[in-house]
Amino acid sequence: MLDGDLCRLTKTGTVVVTDGKIEIGGFSSDDGTCRDTAALALVWAIGRLQAELQAKLERPGGGNTVIVD
Repeated sequence: MLDGDLCRLTKTGTVVVTDGKIEIGGFSSDDGTCRDTAALALVWAIGRLQAELQAKLERPGGGNTVIVD
């Protein structure tokens, strides 16, 4: 993918963002390197965040975002 080859995620997992660290786990891709899979996982996570934000903006209480203390 990053080197011109096309690959796709075959399994999604979790992306955890904390101060100074992003943890990616459980993702798989077809014919992708670890770097390709990590990049695709981050793009997937950004897409999920965009969808959640859009749901929140469209209607109060929308989306599936939870605030944890």
